[in-house]
Amino acid sequence: MPLNIGYIELGGSGVVARVYYDTTFTPVGPDQPLIDGPRGWCLDLTNTSGKAARVTIDGLTANPLTVNIGAGDPVTSGVGRSRTAAELAVFGFTTRGNAGTISIQ
Repeated sequence: MPLNIGYIELGGSGVVARVYYDTTFTPVGPDQPLIDGPRGWCLDLTNTSGKAARVTIDGLTANPLTVNIGAGDPVTSGVGRSRTAAELAVFGFTTRGNAGTISIQ
């Protein structure tokens, strides 16, 4: 059974990408809906590294979303800004399975 901690996260060296999902939805797994997290973002991006970073989110059915992110905690401006669940849905990310893989370059 997959972990059910409410988010998928990848990070290191001051760059963190976190995607929140609904832990109350059953069954636990790829169909859990994406939700906005405690800071108001579903895709919550942090970049305190002092350098630009590139984040890719990929999943089971949605097309990959790749963005360059600037500085911020959270990142709130630019193309690579943090996004709400409604904003991610435009890109086809509506469930935990849609956002199953995160990579940072």
